[in-house]
Amino acid sequence: DIETTGLSAKFDEIIEIAGVKVENGAITDRFSEFVRPERLIPPHITELTRISNDMVSNAKPNSEV
Repeated sequence: DIETTGLSAKFDEIIEIAGVKVENGAITDRFSEFVRPERLIPPHITELTRISNDMVSNAKPNSEV
């Protein structure tokens, strides 16, 4: 799962990446990490994703995640 600062894959930035590993139909591992964007998350995206600027303020940048 990917959450971004907007609805454009070309112009917006990733703010969260998450995934699960499934083996034989069972979840065997999980990954979830916030990503600090270079621009602020707009209010309508916070409303949609429930991810705020405060939540990503101490996250690693995209190049590190």
